[in-house]
Amino acid sequence: MRYGGGVLGLLAPATSWGLFWGGWAALLPTLQDELGLDDGGLGLALFAVPVAAVPAMLLTGPLARRLGPRTLPLVTLGFALGTLAVAVAGSRWTFAAALLLIGATSGAIEVALNATTAAREALTGERLFHRVQAATPLAMVLAAPAVGLALHAGVSARAILVTIAVLVALSAAAAIDRRRWQEEAAGPPGSERAERANGRLLIALSVVGAVGGTVLLMENTVEQWGAIHLTDNLGTGPFLASCGPAVYMAGLSAGRMLAQWRGERVGDAPLIVVGGALGGLGLALAAAAWSTPTTLAGFALAGVGLAPVLPTLLAATGRAVAPSRRPQAISLVTTVSYAGFLGAPPLVGTLAGRLGLGTVLGIVALCGVVVMVGARSLRLLPAETGPGTSGPDGDPDDPDDPGGSGRITDGDRSTEGDRREGDRSDPPHHPRPPHRKGVAR
Repeated sequence: MRYGGGVLGLLAPATSWGLFWGGWAALLPTLQDELGLDDGGLGLALFAVPVAAVPAMLLTGPLARRLGPRTLPLVTLGFALGTLAVAVAGSRWTFAAALLLIGATSGAIEVALNATTAAREALTGERLFHRVQAATPLAMVLAAPAVGLALHAGVSARAILVTIAVLVALSAAAAIDRRRWQEEAAGPPGSERAERANGRLLIALSVVGAVGGTVLLMENTVEQWGAIHLTDNLGTGPFLASCGPAVYMAGLSAGRMLAQWRGERVGDAPLIVVGGALGGLGLALAAAAWSTPTTLAGFALAGVGLAPVLPTLLAATGRAVAPSRRPQAISLVTTVSYAGFLGAPPLVGTLAGRLGLGTVLGIVALCGVVVMVGARSLRLLPAETGPGTSGPDGDPDDPDDPGGSGRITDGDRSTEGDRREGDRSDPPHHPRPPHRKGVAR
């Protein structure tokens, strides 16, 4: 903490972000009544969130490369202002405008938080992704009933939103970090080798993002349709129906804590394979709808299984690219993954109208196989960068990959090949802080 920020600076925004979205579903009916919106008007207003989120996610990568550690507190403060704007919105138009700000800053937080976590891992050597991403679903699980109880006790939706806005602003202050991100000189712009490497890197990141998008498609299917599945196919009441998404989110949090504790012993690719298998098995169990307990157990198992996949993909991406390219690489993977999250509701809804929701859940369970196969996408990433990274022949990695590792190489690391052969024993290019106490990779 003497440098500012610390792990708390990552956990605080992740938690406050989860508090907002966890309570959002409980707040919507009250806000709809207060603003006099019909279902169509509410749906149109809510569409502002993804419309603003996608371009903001794409722009946050270049912004993070320019601003470094200042990016996360800045966009988190913007999210606090967006939350406050929703609280004071008095008409459908001001409500829609506030949701545009919410969508843009929420998408920016997702990219900035991932980019900052990757940079912090590189600086300290600690494994942080699973720990940080466990905070959001845990906060969502706690926030949903808390907001419901507050509304039942007579607290206004506006007062709740103002309270959340204050908490988000405090998390923005906690995220302030005085440490600079490590930067690495870029390779010669326009060189043919760099352009080829950049093209291969773009393909690799897109494939990794597609695997993440498959995970988020499975996740959003449970979040949006899990309660409906319990109601329509098992005849449960509102409380038990709401437990479907809740146990899934609890499973996500527990699975990420478990991966933080023991994940390094397993390795990235096996962790993804096991996660895809358990996620698919859990959704298949839930789709069978044998009973309410088995369906809830299936949702929980799916959460535990899928929990480590996306954090593992992001952590591997952060380690694989040069520091100067890391924010934009994280931005691309996050944005492509988000497409799966956005596509799940209309895709599942359309198929459910023709095949039945239980059948569609079974089809979505098969996406677990895609995730398992997607573990091989890690081989497309460049060999890991950073101090002590060696190629398969024992020499530091260089763009030509003389050992034939089969991995593409980031163009920004091409300058390493310019070092003289006799300088290969020089100190690492990126010095670690003297207080480093991370886990050796």
